[in-house]
Amino acid sequence: MEGVFPCCPECIGVDGRAGMWNWKQASGSRREGCRYWKQAFLPSGFGGNTVHVLGTEFPPLGRPRREGCRYWNRRIAMEEYLRVLLDQIHCRKAREMVGKEMKNHILDQMEANQQAGMEREQALEEAVRDMGDPVEAGMALNKIHRFRTDWRMLALVGLVSVINILVHIGIGGRDASLGEAYGLRHSLEAMAGFGIMLAVYRMDYNYIGKYAKQTAVFFFLAAALVSFAGTEINGARAWISLGVLGTVAVADLAYLYIPVYGALLYRYRGEGYRGVGKCILWMSFPLCVLLMNRFSTAVCLFFILAAMLSVAVGKDWFRVNRKAALAALWTVFGALPLSGVVVLAISGNYYATYKTERIRAFLGQESSYQDYGRRMAAEYWKSSRLLGGSGREITDLVGVNNDYLLNYVANYYGIAIMLLIGLLLFAVAARVIHVSFSQKNPLGMIMGCGCGLFLEMVTVIAVLHCLGLIPSARLFLPFFSADVGGLLVAYVMAGIVLSVYRYQSVVVPGQV
Repeated sequence: MEGVFPCCPECIGVDGRAGMWNWKQASGSRREGCRYWKQAFLPSGFGGNTVHVLGTEFPPLGRPRREGCRYWNRRIAMEEYLRVLLDQIHCRKAREMVGKEMKNHILDQMEANQQAGMEREQALEEAVRDMGDPVEAGMALNKIHRFRTDWRMLALVGLVSVINILVHIGIGGRDASLGEAYGLRHSLEAMAGFGIMLAVYRMDYNYIGKYAKQTAVFFFLAAALVSFAGTEINGARAWISLGVLGTVAVADLAYLYIPVYGALLYRYRGEGYRGVGKCILWMSFPLCVLLMNRFSTAVCLFFILAAMLSVAVGKDWFRVNRKAALAALWTVFGALPLSGVVVLAISGNYYATYKTERIRAFLGQESSYQDYGRRMAAEYWKSSRLLGGSGREITDLVGVNNDYLLNYVANYYGIAIMLLIGLLLFAVAARVIHVSFSQKNPLGMIMGCGCGLFLEMVTVIAVLHCLGLIPSARLFLPFFSADVGGLLVAYVMAGIVLSVYRYQSVVVPGQV
């Protein structure tokens, strides 16, 4: 015999039919273990075509109204209701948030019922009943509070990664000095970077917010250690040696401080000018990068951190006079220290002579420095064709797989391909910024904002460098350059933004 019966909290939603339990007489293990079944179902209900539940007759087939069940009409405890509702939500991280929210709704409705003249017990029973079917409500909430994937960004980064691999296979085929296995090695590095991005995407970015101070202190100590004990190349002590894996530019990894700084901004919100002062102190990290003799990286990092602090002040996180705070930030704590660093650099007492001369040339002062790389980059750019190779071999630019990668692409494949790569990178950065500013969670917003600013700034600098519009410098193109440090930073940044998007419907806004 088969029948359909009103649900009880033990058996609810077994067949997913909105609180009805479809059972067969032969499979009674579920109902035998149900304490409500033992109390409610009478023996007379097993022998004929009619089933009695708590004294009410129901036909064995069909879908009787739940109002016909006296158990439903009399009482269902709030805890039992919430347990049933939360069982329908698959994401464990969302259950606590939803449970608190639904409990508050029930208590608010109970308070309204009490104000209408009901006794406390009756008010609670009515409040629970007004919430509706716990299975239907839970299934609806499950569609909202679940992990999400930004497939657009994943597709963009995946396409960029494929083009990156193809470009470097071409570079390896043309430049024998890179070694026969260069293309394969870089392909493995790019795939490893993509895998790291997926791993970061699966992690909860709130852990960065939770341990922001400890992580920031680690960055300061690591930068100081590398500046004194790191491997020195071309006058800059900004590398660490990994043996057979080669050297990694630690100064590039310094960009990972950006999302950590975003978490620090979030932690100090609401503390007024004191909080702004603390954030300015934490913004001194680029000075540690200066100790590695990486002036360009320190300047870029400073401007990104200052922009993030400006966003936080502009959104009134600190409850201060926003115009006064922003003016002080960009003058007293911005322009003046930067001017001091420039004066120190061109004085000749701190940097190596060639670096001092390079900065003087960039500022338009008399200098013995001849920027050969900048001049040649402009020449290769002007001789490139819209599509196809220019017929000219690049023999006098060092770093075509890193610093001058866009010049390589324009020279051998055409300006259109170079512009395509640039547009794809700008599309990734634009997607990052769009995802960030659409977040309700301020922590995810400010961390993603910093990642987007980084991708935008570094891409713009790489394009200007390719056109010969800025002095030659050591830099990297996000997702494309052969430098392992730059490659890792770009993929980690993308993974953090994907994590922000993944948890946007799970984490309570303001939660750390």
